[in-house]
Amino acid sequence: MNTGVVDRNEDAIVNRIEEMNLLICREQDYIILRKRPDEKYLNVLKEMGFSIPRILTPKNADLLTPVSELVQKDEELLEELREISAQNEEVYFSPYAVTYMEERIAEMAGLTILGAPSYIGAKVNDKIFNREISEKLGFAVCQGKVCRSVDEIREEYDRLTNSPPYFRRIIIKEPNGASGKGLYVISDKEKLESNLRIIARFARKKTDAMWLVEGWYDKKADLNYQIYISPSGAVDVFSIKQQLLNDTVYIGSKIPPDLDEEVLKSYRQYGEKIGKYLFEEGYTGVAGIDSIITTEDVIIPIIEINGRFTLSTYISFINNQIKDINILSRYYRLISDSAVSYENISREIDKEGALLKPGEREGVFVYTSGTLPEVLHDGQDKYMGRVFALIISDSWNRIDEYSSRLDKVIQSLSR
Repeated sequence: MNTGVVDRNEDAIVNRIEEMNLLICREQDYIILRKRPDEKYLNVLKEMGFSIPRILTPKNADLLTPVSELVQKDEELLEELREISAQNEEVYFSPYAVTYMEERIAEMAGLTILGAPSYIGAKVNDKIFNREISEKLGFAVCQGKVCRSVDEIREEYDRLTNSPPYFRRIIIKEPNGASGKGLYVISDKEKLESNLRIIARFARKKTDAMWLVEGWYDKKADLNYQIYISPSGAVDVFSIKQQLLNDTVYIGSKIPPDLDEEVLKSYRQYGEKIGKYLFEEGYTGVAGIDSIITTEDVIIPIIEINGRFTLSTYISFINNQIKDINILSRYYRLISDSAVSYENISREIDKEGALLKPGEREGVFVYTSGTLPEVLHDGQDKYMGRVFALIISDSWNRIDEYSSRLDKVIQSLSR
């Protein structure tokens, strides 16, 4: 649930997730990060077969200012980007997401930006627009409607919970919320009214505000699939994976998903249709699509579309390093009394006999360093961070064993 309260410590952690871009870089690339990653981590990436690009960092970087804003303030870095552009015939700027700030950097540095203009990206990220796409393409959609007032939300809650199939919970979605923000899962009238008070405050500030209100389905599976739409309109559907969620919050992925070939074929067809539709709207580049399969075996192809890289994008190419392997990604929040570095956590995982070693085909690999709880932020008495890990093996039973060992390590560090 989004209460509108800004957690600066949380933002500082989230901003270091940018390190994940290293997983999809090539040796000839340049990557801009607010801070150079831990050298131990970079060495491990090299040993695992990842290509390490040239890393550029802005001066006077802090953990809270958006990195695109830091770049715009650093004339020396901008000049370096101009030189890179001038010395190479084909240089492309591929940001995590295209906003007006990235467009400004491209203009200032003479770079060709990859992806659709920011106003189209914003449209694609709109959950109400996502529902319209589903309806126009004839896809199954969640029961619900777009509401324009608190009274309409209340009426739709009553309709969804008091008529077949009698939903036990409903979800209220702000059109442009991301990463679990702007979502309100409602299980009873009391919770509805408390959340409507929050929504009403927002509505007073924005008279044209709208919300998507839908029934909450019991699910057989949460899925994510990635599409790439080329500048010519060709659509590539890749990396269909099963999502692990705690209500609306992402906690990991399972690759490949536990689905039969006919279902996978259906998702490829959905992705191609969605990609062609988005191209007609002017969108190109990568998009991540969340979907569900209900317990009644109904596929709802679009829950939401993210017109940008997502957490799922970064782990989509791990099979380039380790061929034909099962992968479980895990995500943990970690709060500790002492600092936890990349070397610390790797050592603890190794003690459990679970660390993935170069050349091996099973074990645990922590794939970011900057998100770990290594720094005390303002006002904190504990170290807070996030752990992103991959667990790989030819056997899902072995993956379950390694996952239990990783749980044990996280518990031991959470003190």
